[in-house]
Amino acid sequence: MNFFQAQDDARRRTKWLVLYFILAVIGVILSVYAIVAAAMTYLGAGNPLMPGVFIMTALITGGVMGTGSLFKSMQLNGGGSVVARDMGARQVDAHTTDTDERRLVNVVEEMAIASGVPVPEIWLMDDELGINAFAAGTEPGNAVVAVTRGCLQRLTRSELQGVVAHEFSHILNGDMRLNMRLMGLLFGILMISMIGRTLFHALRFVNVRGSSRDSKGGGGAVVIAILLAGVGLMIVGSIGVFFGRLIQAAISRQREYLADASAVQFTRDTDGIAGALMKIGGQQYGSKINAAKAAEASHLFFADGGMFSYGLATHPPLDQRIKALQKSWDGEFIETHLPDVATGRSASRDARMSGFSGHTPPPLPGRGNVDRVEMQNLGEPSQVNISIGSQLHESLEREWIHACHDREEAQALIFGLLLAEDNELRQEEVLFVNNGAGQDAGALAVEWNHSLSGLHSSVKIALIDLCVPTLRRLSRPEYERFVEITQWLIASDGQVDLFEFMLQHIVERHLDSHFQRRGYGKIRYRRIEQLERESNVLLTTLAALGGEQQMQEAYQAALSDSGKTMEMLPPEACGLKNVEQALEKFDAATPLVKKQLLRMLGVAVMHDGVIESREAELLRATADAIGCAVPPFVKNR
Repeated sequence: MNFFQAQDDARRRTKWLVLYFILAVIGVILSVYAIVAAAMTYLGAGNPLMPGVFIMTALITGGVMGTGSLFKSMQLNGGGSVVARDMGARQVDAHTTDTDERRLVNVVEEMAIASGVPVPEIWLMDDELGINAFAAGTEPGNAVVAVTRGCLQRLTRSELQGVVAHEFSHILNGDMRLNMRLMGLLFGILMISMIGRTLFHALRFVNVRGSSRDSKGGGGAVVIAILLAGVGLMIVGSIGVFFGRLIQAAISRQREYLADASAVQFTRDTDGIAGALMKIGGQQYGSKINAAKAAEASHLFFADGGMFSYGLATHPPLDQRIKALQKSWDGEFIETHLPDVATGRSASRDARMSGFSGHTPPPLPGRGNVDRVEMQNLGEPSQVNISIGSQLHESLEREWIHACHDREEAQALIFGLLLAEDNELRQEEVLFVNNGAGQDAGALAVEWNHSLSGLHSSVKIALIDLCVPTLRRLSRPEYERFVEITQWLIASDGQVDLFEFMLQHIVERHLDSHFQRRGYGKIRYRRIEQLERESNVLLTTLAALGGEQQMQEAYQAALSDSGKTMEMLPPEACGLKNVEQALEKFDAATPLVKKQLLRMLGVAVMHDGVIESREAELLRATADAIGCAVPPFVKNR
């Protein structure tokens, strides 16, 4: 399935999710009303069949559930790190010297580069011995990928790649956003059960003997009423949990098959993810998750977390998933053991760490030769290839990667990409950077500018993607200073270079989702005809990259492919303000509308059969600015 189609399907499933939630609320309200009616009858507190009783019960119950869902949804706007902390995970230090953790960092970074998304934060559930993982976040800019200690200890590198690729599929096809919405709604459904447990536990602080000596017996009746209400609400809460599991199962089961298939396409390796599933079935701990809040996030995990599911599992059975991957599987699971203390470190040593001991990286990739068929398949899982991510990751100098993981160096690297070519203007920019970020910041930015000049777009964007999780660790004042400096550097020469503009959009988009807690964007445009002028602004701008001679040819090639009739806009209609407005509107379009735009732009920039570095930079940056991931245009050698 095309990822744009998968994202659109996930968006449509949100409507069903809301419907399921409403039905669950109605079921819980009726159950609570039955408990209230029974309690009123027991206490002789009036006629429970009066309409006012039902209306009051519905308002209070619905209000509690709605408030709970709203609270949790607002909390989840903070991104995937909120879920990771709830699961008891810790963030992995990018500079870690632990071999297993270093291997995990490399695998996630390679997968991110291959996918064309910023590197997500990497978290580790140290206390979880089962083999499991999850991806969480409202968008790629605040996503996290978390794995259990069992994953690191018991999986080979190819198996770990399969698990990580599965989680990246959830990021790319829209499941991650849907799953976060589901968590927010489920919390409201579970609120009734939580209130019931609270009432039940409150009885520990009631003086039952004193109540029983009450001459009228009123105190004892109140205690019994509280007991019945607590038990009743716990029972009703169980009904809510049942509805929650029903929703989780309805939303996630089929998506797991899609993620498994996508992982195979990403890695070009069936044995990796299949081996991980076989090891889950063959080890003592399976994929069990012991975290207290694991139940509400069970639909996020790579495999069933072992929570009570009322017969409604959120994941297909292991044997069915393995059979779908390997038709000839003999039904035998794989037993695993902890790595040997003496040999485990050397045996599992990551080949990509050899760069720390004099390893010479392979040549940097050249320009990308892209044919029309490849551009038509934009968004297909086949376009993502982790071996290309590994190749690009391996081509990066080790000091570059180290700098991307350092707070100060990462900022200086971005500043370096934005420095002007004119020497006089550059001196002024360096002075501004020194005044804003410290006396050595400007010189460091100049060093990065010299080091990175002339690099292929895929390498520059890979470095930017590696910097994003590091820049998320800035304090808010540091972040505001960083944005101020980047904006000044872009505008310092009185005219904004298109690449500089797009670079700023990439960085700020993925940092804003973290610092501004933007939550979920709303869909406003469902047909590309609603954005015809905006399409024309972006198409005219990118077609102009090839110069006046090829501009018309590129423009007409895109129109011919799309079947549209438009007139090329004059230069004054394609200023950066117009480009920015166009990007903002397309960011609020459906995934399929975004696909139509990107295909049109792609045909324009590759009308001559070759995407030059600058063209690739702008095409991928445009995609990123509207919330789409485009893999690097580099052939695997």
